[in-house]
Amino acid sequence: MSRRPPPRARTRGGRLVGEWDRGPTPRPRVPVAAFRGIPFAAPPVGDLRWRPPRPAEPWDGERRATDFGPAPLQPQPPADSVMYRANFADRRTLVMSEDCLYLNVWTPEPTPGSGLPVMVWVHGGGNRYGHGSQDIHDGRAMAARGLVVVTLNHRLGALGFLAHPGLAAEDASGASGNYGLYDIAAALAWVHGNIAVLGGDPGRITLAGNSAGAAHICHLMAARAARGHFRAAIGQSASGVGRAEGPLPAQDDAQRLGVAYADGFGAKDPAALRRISGVELVVRGHFGPVVDGRLLTEPTDDVFAAGRQHAVPLLLGTNRDEGTVYARPGEDPAAVGDARFVGPVWQWARQHHAAGAPTWMYRFEHRPPLPPGLPDLGVHHTAELPYALDNLAQRPGWPWRDADRRLAAAMAGAWARFVASGDPAGPGEPPWPRFSGPGTTRAMVFGDTVHEDALTAPAHPS
Repeated sequence: MSRRPPPRARTRGGRLVGEWDRGPTPRPRVPVAAFRGIPFAAPPVGDLRWRPPRPAEPWDGERRATDFGPAPLQPQPPADSVMYRANFADRRTLVMSEDCLYLNVWTPEPTPGSGLPVMVWVHGGGNRYGHGSQDIHDGRAMAARGLVVVTLNHRLGALGFLAHPGLAAEDASGASGNYGLYDIAAALAWVHGNIAVLGGDPGRITLAGNSAGAAHICHLMAARAARGHFRAAIGQSASGVGRAEGPLPAQDDAQRLGVAYADGFGAKDPAALRRISGVELVVRGHFGPVVDGRLLTEPTDDVFAAGRQHAVPLLLGTNRDEGTVYARPGEDPAAVGDARFVGPVWQWARQHHAAGAPTWMYRFEHRPPLPPGLPDLGVHHTAELPYALDNLAQRPGWPWRDADRRLAAAMAGAWARFVASGDPAGPGEPPWPRFSGPGTTRAMVFGDTVHEDALTAPAHPS
C-alpha cells in the first residue's frame, strides 16, 4: 500500500509542505493536515523590537512546516500549580525566542476552493504566558469537525505591550504599546489573505480565545483596522470592557509607567532598551493593552458603550469558580471571580446585545478530574479549555471519564457549529436561546448535563 504524500500549499510567501497529523490517539478518523511554524511577520528583533510587525520575507522552494516555531519569551507559572499542570505541562520541551511570530494551521481539506469555515484561536495567559503551540490549544480535533483551525503566537510582557515616549517618537502616528495586539491583527490579516489555499473561506473567519485572548478579541472588535478580517467571535472567561482594573490606560499614563520601567534598567531611550536582553525584559513588569492612538484610538469601553463595535455574532461565557486561582488569603473567591471575569463578560454581552448584534452566553459548571496532588479549585479559570476544543487527549495522564468525553464532544460541537454558521444551535441539538439581559438571560449550561437554564449577572459587576 503506497504511503499518502504529505500535504502541500502555495501561500503568498512561498510553498509549504506539512504533514498528516495523527495526534496523541487514533482519533479523529478524519485525516487532518497540519502546517506548523508558518512565519506571518518578520522576526521582531533588533531594530524591529517594539515596532508593529513587518511582512515576512518570502522564501524560495518548499518550506518544511512540520515543526512549531519558537514560543515568545516568557516566564512560567510554578510547575506545581493547577494553572501550569492544566495549561503548560506539554510533552514537548518549551523552546522560546524573541523571533516568535509564527502560526499553525490544521485543515481537513488542504485544497484551494474547499471553502471551509475558519477558527483563529488566540491563547490566554495574562499577557505574560502562553503560545499558540501549547498542547491544550491543538487544532486537530476541531479541524476534524470540518473547520480550518489556526493558532498563533504574539509578543508578551514588556516586549509585547511596553509604552514609552521614545517609542512613540519613532512612530509616524505617535503611538506606542500594543505590539502584541498588532501581532494578532497581523496574523489575522495573513489568514484572511492566505487561508483559501489551505481550504478555508476568508469570508467565514471566527476569532476565538480564552482569558487574555478573549480580552484581545474584545479590543479588536473595537479597532476598525481588523474588522474586515473576521465575521464572528468567541470570548471565554474574560473581556476588554468592564475590567476590574478600569478602562484601558491612556497613552500618557502608559508612557509614564514605561519610563519608570526603563529607569529600572538605567535605560533612557529606545536604543538603550534594545540592547537589553529580551529575557531580562519579560521577567520584570506586567503590561497589557493601552489606548495607543493608532490601533486603539479610544477606550474599548467607550466604543462598546456607544454601540460602535464590530457587530458580529458573539458567543461568550464563564466558569463557575473563576476566582479560585486568584483569590488571596482572606478574599472571597466568588467575589474575585465576579469582579475579574464574570462581571466584565456580562458587560460585554449586555453592550453587544444593546447594539443589536446576536449574542449567546454559556456557563461552564463541570469540575475537571485533576491528577492526584493538585488542590481542588472547583471549576477554575481555564477549566473549560480541554472541553471547548475537544482536547482531553492532550492531557493523557488525567483520569478522564466517559462523562468528560461526552461533555467535550457537546461543547466542541457547539463551537464548531458557531464557527460554521454564526449560531451555536443546530438540527437535533438542544435549543440555545440568545442573550436577552441585562440582569438575567437564558443560556446554555455545560455541567454534568448540557441544558438550558436562567443565568443572573453578579450582584456587583465591575
